[in-house]
Amino acid sequence: MAAAADRPCGGLVTMRVLFDITHPAQVHFFKNVIRLLCEKGHQVVITTREKDVAISLLKALGMEHLCLSRGGAGLVGLAGELLQRYVRVLAVARSFQPDVMVAEAGVSIGLVGLLLGVPRVVFEASEHARLQQLLGLPFATLIFTDMTYQKHYGVRHRRFRGIWVHSHLAPQYFQPDPARLRRAGVAPDQPYIVLRTVAWSAAHDIGLPGLSQKELEDAVDRLSAFGRVLISSERSLPTSLQPFANPLPPEDMHHLLAMASLYVGEGGTMAAEAATLGTPSIYCNRLHTGYTVALEKRYHLLRSAGNLREGVRIAEDLLRRPNVRQEWQKRRRKLLDESEDVGKFMFDLIEQAAARRHTR
Repeated sequence: MAAAADRPCGGLVTMRVLFDITHPAQVHFFKNVIRLLCEKGHQVVITTREKDVAISLLKALGMEHLCLSRGGAGLVGLAGELLQRYVRVLAVARSFQPDVMVAEAGVSIGLVGLLLGVPRVVFEASEHARLQQLLGLPFATLIFTDMTYQKHYGVRHRRFRGIWVHSHLAPQYFQPDPARLRRAGVAPDQPYIVLRTVAWSAAHDIGLPGLSQKELEDAVDRLSAFGRVLISSERSLPTSLQPFANPLPPEDMHHLLAMASLYVGEGGTMAAEAATLGTPSIYCNRLHTGYTVALEKRYHLLRSAGNLREGVRIAEDLLRRPNVRQEWQKRRRKLLDESEDVGKFMFDLIEQAAARRHTR
């Protein structure tokens, strides 16, 4: 997605902005500010990598992109991929000549932007992703986080009000569409539970165990007593669980979460998305971030569990309660009232970074 013309916009010289998107969640996080930039006449280039459904999402959203690498396996594979991305991002940046480079963690853009003298605006959400922080944050010009983030980065740090998934799930950006579920054979007015399992292949996940087939089968058996179970998985499902695979395309996942009876699973991003949409959410993972803690302790929209077995026990208790979804929707109101427009916040921050470069 790129705006074609070099023309003034709102009294400002047109900006050139490079977004480096390396994970599916980042597609959603950045998509609205990218659209806003393009609507204002600014030029955007998106570089990406083949990781899970990131490419599929970009294509489905009609966002032009340059795929520069494929996700590596293990630390050696990830290191090799990073070297490849440095070279290729550098080539793209030299050709495009951006005024600002934007990414999450900033691993691929940090050194490149420093070498070319281009400001780096970096989003950060996972306090436990220490390797990415080590490789990216020292080279960031500005670091921005949501208000729940538990670390501090001094004068370079900017915070926005709310939870980061509001960038794409706030009411002004998203409204659930039951027709999308019906097209995929899911009845939005019938109870269903979304079960999420992740691949544990990110750099900060290496060495952590994934779910066994037996654990998944047991969870499906128990949850099926309360409605249809739909599994969203980063891994291929075994034959016994194929009938439970989520039939919706990746770009419709938020519609599925918004109308679910409950979400339970390992994925922190999806747990936060479900909670933010007012769907009872159970996060089955020992890795916690500021936003999962805030969603649980401050807004009471999320429940945490150390493993899937414990999470299913909590799910059974919640699903037996009458009107639990209505209760969660009321709790969501507090979160909405305390949040700002994240897309506008990002736009203003990018504009400030561009202005800083041109006034040096």
